[in-house]
Amino acid sequence: MFTSFREGQMKMSVKRTAAFLAAVLGVSAMANAQPKPASGFFDWSTQSNPTPNASYTAAPFLFNNPTSANQVAIELNKSAAAGKPLAIKIVEPLNDPAALAIFNNFAVKYIFCDFELATAVGNTRAIADAALNSAKSKGAFVGNFNFYPRSGSDPTRPVPVNSGDPKFYSQTPFSAQYEATRGKTATTSGKLMANPQLYPGSPDYKTPGSSELPTPSGTPNIRSGLFVSPIVRATLTENGLRGDGGRAKGDVFIPWVSRFNNYGNGLLDNDPAPGWQFHADAAHGTANQLPSRGDFQAQNLHYRLRGADSVNLFEESAGSVVGDSLPQNRVDVVNGWKQSSVVNSIFTRPHQLANLTTRVGIGAGNTGGKLAENGNSDVTQAGALWSGVYDTQNGPSGRRLAILLSNLSGNTKYIDLPNMIGGFHSISGVPNHDDDYLMSAGQHRLLTFTLNNKMWRLNSNSAVFSGSDAFGSLTNRNGTGVPEPGTIGLLGIGAIGLLARRRRTA
Repeated sequence: MFTSFREGQMKMSVKRTAAFLAAVLGVSAMANAQPKPASGFFDWSTQSNPTPNASYTAAPFLFNNPTSANQVAIELNKSAAAGKPLAIKIVEPLNDPAALAIFNNFAVKYIFCDFELATAVGNTRAIADAALNSAKSKGAFVGNFNFYPRSGSDPTRPVPVNSGDPKFYSQTPFSAQYEATRGKTATTSGKLMANPQLYPGSPDYKTPGSSELPTPSGTPNIRSGLFVSPIVRATLTENGLRGDGGRAKGDVFIPWVSRFNNYGNGLLDNDPAPGWQFHADAAHGTANQLPSRGDFQAQNLHYRLRGADSVNLFEESAGSVVGDSLPQNRVDVVNGWKQSSVVNSIFTRPHQLANLTTRVGIGAGNTGGKLAENGNSDVTQAGALWSGVYDTQNGPSGRRLAILLSNLSGNTKYIDLPNMIGGFHSISGVPNHDDDYLMSAGQHRLLTFTLNNKMWRLNSNSAVFSGSDAFGSLTNRNGTGVPEPGTIGLLGIGAIGLLARRRRTA
């Protein structure tokens, strides 16, 4: 009866309703990017929510039968007519001629696979080969859920994974897994998508507050571990793409994201009822430990500032926190990604990312004078981190630097930026704290700078991802994570409602 689980576990529900749906509905330089990704954003729920946010690109499910192929063709024609890139999701091997003909008839650009267990690599590679050998989809980016460079050495993953999911999360990834799925012909190699799973609370991460993260390597609190660990995995992915040659081959980085998703994680289940429910409140001793909507927005900006080209949202009719909604989740992704006009402007010009490390210099809030150099603490232990981007050439307002600071620990801290960023010192103008920034517990701050006389000089230092919007509070860290009440109203009648019900009981 719970919806917030990774998309692979929905595949049987989707497959069972496919025929019914058809019957009823019929730190090196990076390429320039726009404030909204050229691809748009993606989400899992195209079929059950046929009117997505305009910032999102539809990606219908392609199944191994002619009926599905016909439905996908209709959707792809709609996307093409709207000037959108073409994208599909695949959850089963394809050998039906009509299904495979999609690659010949349409220039599909993004192919999101969700294969599990020992056959996942081979099944993904078969799709990649089919696209590469097709008439129109040779340039498609192909990826499989949670396949990403250097996954076998990911420090965020526990060994063994503590999961109630007997499928994907119980399979230990290996570092060659990502490259092994690249399509190849005798003369050509295809392009891949790195699709790491960035779900706070998943058993695929070391669980904060548990024996998986014992002192002194643990997190300051639960919320900081939930916030920081997915950003660490995103950083590992981008470093792997650069260091292992994926970026040089034209690969892209589009992670799966969610505000919270502890499906299968008994270490984050503090409710005796069936399923996985995490109550963040004083009664359970976990007050303020659920990632807020503002935290989710901040994570999406950190992902962008650490290399992500777009994101793929995993939510359905309701979000992963009771009271959330799909429209709200979609807005949170977009508002986080494009929060800063300075960041947006920098990404339209030649630029570099300012930080692809997982170390941070920190000090207590009452510390005076010079702090430890950047690299003093692991970000997981600190519960705080920073990400940024800067111009490598003059823009309309000169060269700019933008930095997002986040402190999800329970204490006020100074975050100490490194002495040099992009070859220049940064100057805050505060005596004894030229590159140190005071951060309250649970706070996010955005800094902007202009290069002047060979120094980054501070323009603004503002609290961000706070307050409220039309959907409610951005800062509330209490609530119930994961379960969607089984009695939530159906999205509609017929196939759409059936799909929603089946998903909750999968």
